[in-house]
Amino acid sequence: MKKRFYLLAMLLTVWNDLCGQNDFERYALEQEAAFKAYSDKEEADFKTYSDSVNREFGRYLAEAWPDCPLIKPEQPIRHPVPPETFDPSKRRPTPMKQPVRGETGLPPIPRPVPLPLPDVGKNPPLPQNPFKGGKGMEVEASFFGTIIPLPKITTRFPRLTGADEPHVSSYWNALSVMPYEVWTTHIGKLKSLLRLNGWGLYLLIEDVFKAYCPQDSENERVIFSVFTLNQLGCKAKIGRIGQELLPLMAFNCEAYNALYFTFPTEQGIRYSVIDRKHRSLSSVKCYTLNHAIARRTVDVSLPESPRLTADVRTKTLNDHRNDYCLAYNKNLVDFYATLPCVSFAVYGQAAPDPEFLESVERQLAPAIQSMTQEAAVNHLLHFVQYAFQYKTDEEQFGYEKWFFAEEIIASSHSDCEDRSILFAQLVRHLLKMPVVFVYYPGRHLATAVRFSNPDTKGDYITVDGAKYLLCDPTYIGADLGMGMPQLVGMPIEIVKLK
Repeated sequence: MKKRFYLLAMLLTVWNDLCGQNDFERYALEQEAAFKAYSDKEEADFKTYSDSVNREFGRYLAEAWPDCPLIKPEQPIRHPVPPETFDPSKRRPTPMKQPVRGETGLPPIPRPVPLPLPDVGKNPPLPQNPFKGGKGMEVEASFFGTIIPLPKITTRFPRLTGADEPHVSSYWNALSVMPYEVWTTHIGKLKSLLRLNGWGLYLLIEDVFKAYCPQDSENERVIFSVFTLNQLGCKAKIGRIGQELLPLMAFNCEAYNALYFTFPTEQGIRYSVIDRKHRSLSSVKCYTLNHAIARRTVDVSLPESPRLTADVRTKTLNDHRNDYCLAYNKNLVDFYATLPCVSFAVYGQAAPDPEFLESVERQLAPAIQSMTQEAAVNHLLHFVQYAFQYKTDEEQFGYEKWFFAEEIIASSHSDCEDRSILFAQLVRHLLKMPVVFVYYPGRHLATAVRFSNPDTKGDYITVDGAKYLLCDPTYIGADLGMGMPQLVGMPIEIVKLK
């Protein structure tokens, strides 16, 4: 009898557990369904809102665009100081504190916590593409060596028959009635997968358009790019010069090799003309109002290295002591070459490409691993001083163009900004020591390094109460703590690096 009682009790317990489990599963399914219904409604409501905004904006674009006078940015290095060679036979003046008149840095930008970089020494593969082989992925775009599948758009893209306001308005309206959320959502996901900044997003949009419409015109590409940027929340406008349309972007910092204009209604916002011909333009026709969804500036910072297919190249550099074989990803260098010339801080605190960083650690780290901080900094300083040929931006390009660290390795020439950027990156990543840029307004860029030993001797500056020793990669043969004689005592500005 007892056995039957226990058996019945066990069966009841199991039955209650099963009923409870079924209740829990049913509850979870109900919650999931409710969340999906809520999410679908939110998406539908936002789509309805976006459609109405686009219709209104399309009508607005048909109105006459005023002439906007263009301003040329003041060039940070207007009269570059040529390289100087240190003469050890000359008596050095007593080390002194240099006068500082201001501090700058990249404006803080709210962003999600960046993903960790892959382990140094490994070529970071592209993430498994969740779109590959998916239904409707029948179009491919090429983005700096990376093949990207795109969703098929069954609706025919419009054609542009003129560049005046009514024609631009008509083209915009035609895009607005297409299933634009298909490509904008896909592009937003690709931006995250490839770890692109705002500039990379713009270039990706351009390549997506070329894949969809390989025979269409540059003017159509401009409208498509600005339309898509606006849908993704970025401040961008369409400008016109004669019958040519150009994209205009509001960056989160100054762009020094792009003409710009401002509107009184948007204090502190510059709209830079993206003109790859770098023409001396006096004005551009452009509308005043912003697209209602476009509320943030285009972020050009690079807290993560873009994930592009690796095309690894090597270059041997000699600093009069050793040969160093350093590697870089050509696809990444090609991407960097398109970036407008922006704040020094963007270059100094950009995340290095793992291929480049691994080769730097393999080639340069062994020589300095047992050195004092002072000896190691001098070793890296002399490497940058001697391993590169000097040439100004004006001589190389005819306009301002600063190099990221990987670009300097790939290039045959560099100037003071490029050398300071490379040196800062080497010290930050190999020695883990704080570095700032030392900017001599209109003349020169150097660096300063904070040492653990406060008694380290040499010319120095004070930043946030801490002592930083001058290190000039363009003062050939000079050690740490030596500023160029012709610049000693000149008021300087400090560019902080995160």
